[in-house]
Amino acid sequence: MDRVPTVIVGGRMARMEWIGVRKLAIGVVVLALGGVGGCTQSPDGPAQPGAKTATGAVAGAVIGGVLGNILGHKGVKGEGTAIGAAIGAAVGGGIGYAFDSQEQQFRKELAYETQSRQLEIERVRQDALKLVMPSEVMFPFDSAVLQPGYATTMAKIAEVLNAYPQSRATITGYTDSQGSEAYNLDLSNRRAEAVRTALISHGVAAGRLTALGRGKADPIGDNSTAAGRQMNRRVEILVQGG
Repeated sequence: MDRVPTVIVGGRMARMEWIGVRKLAIGVVVLALGGVGGCTQSPDGPAQPGAKTATGAVAGAVIGGVLGNILGHKGVKGEGTAIGAAIGAAVGGGIGYAFDSQEQQFRKELAYETQSRQLEIERVRQDALKLVMPSEVMFPFDSAVLQPGYATTMAKIAEVLNAYPQSRATITGYTDSQGSEAYNLDLSNRRAEAVRTALISHGVAAGRLTALGRGKADPIGDNSTAAGRQMNRRVEILVQGG
């Protein structure tokens, strides 16, 4: 609806309008609960497809409930919280569902890369996931030129991004702690830009992509060991929205 109905005590038109609003709210509640009911999580493993939809619906319901209370203070007594929660659940669940679909497509298209440990996919929040790619399989030593064999992977990532044009991606390059800070920042930035350029060449709009280098910052492994340094040399693509 375009506006919150004005409730005038004793007004026949207001009562009729309010009945319509209540029916709409009940319908939205049913849809929201249906979305939550279809989401499952293994007791011993990661969330199953659709679990993020449930998270979105619950979060939306909480936010909507707060808005509903505000609505109630403005004259919609008692019913405001239920309406706000229902609308919030529907919106939050919709966001989670859309990104569930995008995550599933990434996992399908990049199944070979994940199985061969050329890439990892991590869902970091309701509307964001991260693709983590080791620099060793992407670039020659001390280079920001993508390996020819990685072009297929870039094409797959671009295909999914193009299928969800509302999403955007931040590409971040990282190095280990060897070498000077200036050198590492420059190399990590050039590698991130190389990935961005590759995605653009496959049709992803440049305005949707941001590239930056972080050098040795944010290590995920121990830089005092060879294995840890290898983990730290990586490129991450944070995909949000969609």
